[in-house]
Amino acid sequence: MDILILKSLTEVFSMKATIAIILGLVVLLTPAPAPAHHAFAAEFDAKNCADITGVLTKVSYENPHAYLFVDVKNTAGQPEETTFQLSSTSNLRRGGATFPVLNASVGKEVLVRGCAARNGEKSRYAASFIKLADGIIQRVGQDVEGIFGTKIWR
Repeated sequence: MDILILKSLTEVFSMKATIAIILGLVVLLTPAPAPAHHAFAAEFDAKNCADITGVLTKVSYENPHAYLFVDVKNTAGQPEETTFQLSSTSNLRRGGATFPVLNASVGKEVLVRGCAARNGEKSRYAASFIKLADGIIQRVGQDVEGIFGTKIWR
């Protein structure tokens, strides 16, 4: 009788172990959803880029993109908040555009090279470069125009 109970327990344990292994493999082999990413051209117009000067008011250093907020004077001379989307924070850090570096120019005048949003939002851009208040130029996004290193951005 004891041998029958032992054999029955061994079979139950073996079945549970097999089920656990199968479930573990299913979990490991099930693909995780990857966050969708978009192409630059889907949101921004590389043929509609400009240098924009204003006062840097905020740096938002977050994933998947960092953002700069700049008060730019409109035609009436009133400041309007303009948003610049940057590259990922990991790309920014690799290039030296860390949060402290960018944040040091908050409250000061900066010049940002940006390409306008395709959807017509007049105060939304993708930034490629920023000339900080101390005169340092930081690459903060894609150089879709191929101008980095030219006399304009030295």
